[in-house]
Amino acid sequence: MDDIISDAEIRRQKDFRRLRTTTPICLSCGYSKSSSALELAHIAPKRFHDDGGVLCSNCHREMSDAEKDLSYSPQSANPQMETIGRYLLALSEWLTRIAETIAAFGTWLLGFAESSPAIEPEPLS
Repeated sequence: MDDIISDAEIRRQKDFRRLRTTTPICLSCGYSKSSSALELAHIAPKRFHDDGGVLCSNCHREMSDAEKDLSYSPQSANPQMETIGRYLLALSEWLTRIAETIAAFGTWLLGFAESSPAIEPEPLS
């Protein structure tokens, strides 16, 4: 009876395949409570490139809102250069958000360290 897989576990496995990872976490805000609230977000629109990462539904909506002002198909005489340009601009948006999250986590960690008791370092052997 232990080898019966629950419906919830089947849904989690589907989520993991959809998100391309078994440890999904929002790259922008760090949310990881429920894989069903996470999405695979493409860095640039899928027509331009298939690279992506995991974002929670809220962060995905915020990050993709600016894309709605752009065409989803190449608009220039050189679609390859346009694809690379769009990819780089979109990637810079991702990296900016990730850098902000890293800074927030670092600030939190330093604040927590200041209010925590001192820990003696282990001697090196």
